[in-house]
Amino acid sequence: MAKEPLTVGKYSDVTLIARGGMGAVYKAMHPTLNRPVILKKLTLRGKSTFGERFKREARILMDFHHDDIVTVFDHFKQGSSFFIVMEYVEGLSLEGLIKEHRYLDSIISAYILLHASKALGYAHNRGVVHRDIKPANILLSRDGAVKLADFGIAASAEDTDSGLTSEGMTLGTPSYMAPEQFENSRNVDGKADIYSLGVMAYEMSTGKRPFPGAFTPELISAKHKGKYPRPQKYVPGIAKPLLQIIRKAMHARPKRRYSTVDPLIRQARKMLGPYRKADLREYMGALVRGEKDVHPPVPRKRIVRRIVQYAAGVFCLGLILFSAYKSTLIQPFFHNESYGRLRIEVELPGVDGAYSDIPVSVQLFSDDGDEIPMVAEPVLFPVPAQSDESNPKFTTLPLYILEGGYRMKTTWGGHILWRSFVQPGQKKIKDQSGTWAHTERVLVSVENSYAVNLKLQVNDAITGRSIINSARIVAENSDGENFDISHVTVTSGRVWKFRITADGYVEQLYSLYVKPEETNLTLAADLLPQPVSVSLIDLPDGTELELNDSTFIRTYSRNSEAENYALVPVRMQRPYPQEILLPPGNYRLTAKLKKTQKSIDFSASSEEKVRLRFSFVDDVLSIEKQ
Repeated sequence: MAKEPLTVGKYSDVTLIARGGMGAVYKAMHPTLNRPVILKKLTLRGKSTFGERFKREARILMDFHHDDIVTVFDHFKQGSSFFIVMEYVEGLSLEGLIKEHRYLDSIISAYILLHASKALGYAHNRGVVHRDIKPANILLSRDGAVKLADFGIAASAEDTDSGLTSEGMTLGTPSYMAPEQFENSRNVDGKADIYSLGVMAYEMSTGKRPFPGAFTPELISAKHKGKYPRPQKYVPGIAKPLLQIIRKAMHARPKRRYSTVDPLIRQARKMLGPYRKADLREYMGALVRGEKDVHPPVPRKRIVRRIVQYAAGVFCLGLILFSAYKSTLIQPFFHNESYGRLRIEVELPGVDGAYSDIPVSVQLFSDDGDEIPMVAEPVLFPVPAQSDESNPKFTTLPLYILEGGYRMKTTWGGHILWRSFVQPGQKKIKDQSGTWAHTERVLVSVENSYAVNLKLQVNDAITGRSIINSARIVAENSDGENFDISHVTVTSGRVWKFRITADGYVEQLYSLYVKPEETNLTLAADLLPQPVSVSLIDLPDGTELELNDSTFIRTYSRNSEAENYALVPVRMQRPYPQEILLPPGNYRLTAKLKKTQKSIDFSASSEEKVRLRFSFVDDVLSIEKQ
């Protein structure tokens, strides 16, 4: 037996986990993530459809980002083999857990069913039908996570199966397949996956399959009739909600099943409602780790929950009453004429209309000549602005305080204003002015503008090297005035625009508001080199392209409104654009058509135009650089 390689591509510490007829599964170390990953290998010998399914599984999973679906990081070809690089789930499959415990209790079955359903719901919403839901494809980690895996025979609405599943073809695992999947696997929808979920729930709860056996006429007939032993025959104590899920999900007629996984998710969540999520996950993890004497989590007692709810209600009511008292809605009924009513108004200077995120607060202290204790911290409410007013205003509810001397501290951003005043009682106010209101209007006067310490960094976005010496930077203030950066002092409290240019690079424009209290600004700009234009001329229909041995490239995207570019990752796929904008560098373009393949190497610098002409004559593909 040949010795297995220690490295595959850029992945090191490669060890064999399992081997099959068409490939193998390895564990390896990711070079940048610095954590173990799984390398799933397919060696092509025979039908090309196996390779197409393998690549499509990678494409589907690389577009998926869900906690309950295994993550795929990469896929590549080495020699005659294809590889998918995916998340390493340390633990075992649901199939293995059932074998260890014979069957699972209703709590853990509902927990697994919930996460598998959420994963399927995510896939179905993106037009993907799994078509092979079974315990072997549910991975369970040692920390209690549930992951759906193996989309090898999945059907995607985007590519309509790409002809990989012909009319009348049967795909899947017979014991878990829906009745309609035997007739035509190509056209099944999400209800086929829901049926398989029901079968999986049956097996988790009983340790037995409702339809055991191989692909036989007897099995197909039993599925179409919907006849199978009742789960209670094997395990009498299965929870009723779980039995309802099994019965409805496994209905032989698709129209009588759940139309989506959403009701199934709601029922599973209702079953798990009395339990803490952390306890359920720890329970799952303990089973996977094979710990002895593992006990199910204890449900939270309803009486305790009701007491907590009642206490919370009493607390909220008390808080409302206390707030009402403090806000003086009922204080006049308790205070005599020695108390005066105070309303505080705060006016702030307008700062280019951008003041709403600057915090402002007021604190009121009794001026007793000794400890100066705080009396209140009134809540400020914004006053609706008038059309002719540019300065924001705030006010408080009336506050009843004892007559005497007071100090007021107003804080706005990094600024503080102290002032003192004397509050008269109600009787004195009424005698003098005929009203019981006494208003102190506080104006916060602060400087709107300060000099800003500006630091600039300009780098090449591709190489990271500094190009500050060749960059040109122009600053524009909110008054529309333009200044060379070396001849202007940037000040706070206004909007600034910085336009950064350099020969051979795409211009960058930064527009930002500098708050009054912000006096240090670092502007770090990465400029993209002007793009290389690669024209694809006379590209034959059906050609598949790869750039640097990958279908993923970084290309320039033009923003017509900003008249600017951004560098974005995209997948090269048909129909290909006539022009591709690339960063400067060295490239290898590979074209594949039918059974022929041709590659061409080229290099290009900023603003260079590369023209590649294709021809396909006598089944020979050629590429010429013009």
